[in-house]
Amino acid sequence: MRGPTGLMPALVLGLVEAISARTPSLATPITYTEIATGASGFLGATPFTSATVTLTMNNDTTNVTNPSTKIFDNVQQTSQPLMLTISGIGSTTFTDMTQAAVNQSVPDAGFGDITTNRAILFTKNAAFSTYDLKSAIASVSGTAIINSVPPLSYQTVGGVAFTLSSVTSVNFAATTSAAVPEPTSLILLGTGLVGFGLIRRRKKS
Repeated sequence: MRGPTGLMPALVLGLVEAISARTPSLATPITYTEIATGASGFLGATPFTSATVTLTMNNDTTNVTNPSTKIFDNVQQTSQPLMLTISGIGSTTFTDMTQAAVNQSVPDAGFGDITTNRAILFTKNAAFSTYDLKSAIASVSGTAIINSVPPLSYQTVGGVAFTLSSVTSVNFAATTSAAVPEPTSLILLGTGLVGFGLIRRRKKS
């Protein structure tokens, strides 16, 4: 009588075939960057005028969502908050929950503060009418959209408020890195390799 172990090769081969047939799910790291020049405002009690303000978020294309028609969001990851750099002052990070976002209807792209439900800084340009945050895009300049009347503040590390009062020019860009397999794909592959190892050990014994 054939023991149950005889089923192992068939099971493993079936798993390997499933892995081969499955389209790999790849996660693509993406960095969104928005740069405002001629910017004025405050970081805490420290004023800045005609400064360059840079917002940077590291994220992943698999985190992009489409909550409503022509709107795409990529919410910050807990370990990678939105970074802020102001020329002449320095760098910090936001403690409010933030997101990169695109509204293809406006059309604009930029960063929003989820905690306050307000825009931090957006770049308006027709190029964003088809952009969905899932790919790289070369630097696009446009009209700056900020909450300037009255200026709103957004919290950064140490409870220091960031306020953007005016901007002369702004541009938005996104760059991607090499795609990597998602954890579920790696687990399936690992399971298949372990199965092959068991078969080889049984043949030797």
